[in-house]
Amino acid sequence: MAAEQAAIGFVGLGTMGEAMAGVLVDAGHRVVVWNRSPDAVTRLAQKGAIPAKTLADVLDTTLVFSMLAAEQAVEDVFTREVLAAAPHGTLHVNMATVSADAGTSLAQAHADAGVGYVAAPVLGRSTVAAAGALSILVAGEAASVDRAMPYFEQLGRRIWDFGSTPSDANVVKIGMNYLIIHALQAMSESVAILESRGIDTGRFVELASDSLFPGPVYSGYGAEISERRYLPAGFTTELGFKDLRLAIDAAAESGAALPTAGVLREVFGAALAEGLAQSDWASIAEVTRSRSTY
Repeated sequence: MAAEQAAIGFVGLGTMGEAMAGVLVDAGHRVVVWNRSPDAVTRLAQKGAIPAKTLADVLDTTLVFSMLAAEQAVEDVFTREVLAAAPHGTLHVNMATVSADAGTSLAQAHADAGVGYVAAPVLGRSTVAAAGALSILVAGEAASVDRAMPYFEQLGRRIWDFGSTPSDANVVKIGMNYLIIHALQAMSESVAILESRGIDTGRFVELASDSLFPGPVYSGYGAEISERRYLPAGFTTELGFKDLRLAIDAAAESGAALPTAGVLREVFGAALAEGLAQSDWASIAEVTRSRSTY
């Protein structure tokens, strides 16, 4: 009789986490799931996941992936007390976007408790996650990364290894989000130029994504900006502002100059003031539109 397949744990079942855990369940893994609200647990249980009564039940698997909404949630769930009670040999793979500071402190808290820790933030929306096609940015001890790798390969289309310091993966993710924010603002301004002359901005977006800027950022967000279509949000303005602040903080910690950061912070602040917090972050284009005179 074959031995029962080892279980893995998954904590944090928001839009992204539910999609990712679902991929692992569909791949045939025994996935023990836990979330602070029950609806996603129920949906995944219907697909074959194993609901956990407590966080300790998830940690008992000794290999736990988490996709929590923000670093405060990670720190609230994976406290030093929780980590100290984890079984010997436990590895936690944190896939959330957190600050460089939080990445360092989380790695230290895990090390102090004898718990392995890998940072593995991702690039891609929930639809990409559901297709198992994320880009996964990984950093941590090689043995821990190797242990999680079979699951990374099912969750992502490509895994990018950034070495042994977990916070390095977090900084790479912050840098990528900062690039996206610039792309959103650049498209907003270019679209404003074309709109002022009555030129078809849809064709402009098609041109950009078919020539100089292929990929989902310019094609997807460009279409949203051109069509003023920001709901349902794939990633909210409120979360985008959080990621902008992470980039500003990371630069301040290392002494890097960000000449455009002040302008972007003001644009996001205006978007939030205009009631766009829960709209897609491409909606920052409406700030530029509202200030244009055409």
